[in-house]
Amino acid sequence: MIVKFGRTALMAAAGLSMALGGARAAGLSLTLWHNTQDTQGVLALYKAYEKASGNKLVFVDIPADGFETATLTRWASGDRPDILEYHPGAADMAHFNPAQNLVDLSDEAFVKQSSIYDIGGRAADGKVYAAITTFPETWGVYYNKKLLADHGLKPATTFVELKAQCGVLSKAGVTTMHEAGASGWPVAVEPMLYASTIAPPNYVAEVMAHKAKFNDPDSPMLAGLKDWNDRKAAGCFNKDMTTATFEAGAKAVYTGTAAYQMIHSNIAAVYLDEAGGDKAKLDEKVGFVQVGATEPKTTVDAGPIGTYMVPKTGDSAKEAAALDFIRFVTGPGYPDYIKNSGTFPIVNGVSDPDASQLLKEIKAAYDKGPRVVLINQNVPGALGNLMQVMSELTVGQLAPQQSADQLQQGVVEAAQAQGLPGW
Repeated sequence: MIVKFGRTALMAAAGLSMALGGARAAGLSLTLWHNTQDTQGVLALYKAYEKASGNKLVFVDIPADGFETATLTRWASGDRPDILEYHPGAADMAHFNPAQNLVDLSDEAFVKQSSIYDIGGRAADGKVYAAITTFPETWGVYYNKKLLADHGLKPATTFVELKAQCGVLSKAGVTTMHEAGASGWPVAVEPMLYASTIAPPNYVAEVMAHKAKFNDPDSPMLAGLKDWNDRKAAGCFNKDMTTATFEAGAKAVYTGTAAYQMIHSNIAAVYLDEAGGDKAKLDEKVGFVQVGATEPKTTVDAGPIGTYMVPKTGDSAKEAAALDFIRFVTGPGYPDYIKNSGTFPIVNGVSDPDASQLLKEIKAAYDKGPRVVLINQNVPGALGNLMQVMSELTVGQLAPQQSADQLQQGVVEAAQAQGLPGW
């Protein structure tokens, strides 16, 4: 993608200076830990900031596969970036001890200009430590239009329908759901999506109050694990599921070797890459719908792509410049980001882009609802051991109940590590 800055960049620079009440020192190098899945729109935003500020971003690439573990391991070693791109859930931010180690952004203008901070960006203390620029991750299924039509099927909007369609597609030798065991996280999210759409509204609060557990017989998480295991036993998944990546899943759905991929909306950019950047070609082949356990629901969370925090490094000049970066990407640089990225704005007053039909379907799923938040968002540890649990469930080393037992133990250990009372 070729991004033209010209007059727009000059205006953005002026806007940055005005927003900061005067010029800041230029020529600084700011280290940015970033997800290698950053879209072309996000990368263009970085270039726009550099041009507007005169500062340079020095990228530390954190691979999308294993992103969470790699980031936390680097942080635990004592290393610190000037700008951190990461998940904005309360449980995710707890790993960084935000009150001590992150700059409080609660009074920044962008917080009042977006409702996104109702579902992310705030830590357990209620303060905002993460600036979110990207439309919420909207979870559902991407599907191959022709493949479903050829078998007389409509896009499944429930796990019940997915299991039923598996019976039809498996007989025809077609993969129903592409699983990415090598990537890990897409597989781990599937039972969470199931659980999120059947859990009572106060379920996580009940867990935190010790009135419910993830391994209870009626646990929504246990139900999700059982459903996934049943679909695996029915032959619904790709044969190379333990070694496949989520990028391979997008290719499989785009080319018609798999009917579905269950994953979030930010992966739409990967599908566009499969189509060679041709929106019309993509829209001809691939669609997106919401999916719930027994009825259509939209599960959302605020994702890591384009979400930024400012660690306290002790370097006042760089901390100030990092805060300037936050103000730029949520302010003067934001309209161009939306235009270049083709995603939908979350800041009030910014116009929608000329989006592909696929992105419009994702937005329609978000708008239609009913919306639920991903179940791990405010759970101690954010179910961080789920990828390992699902890996063991995949190869038959664990049964669903044993998997749920390990998840509950992970929650207990995380709560104890955080010093939460009653654990």
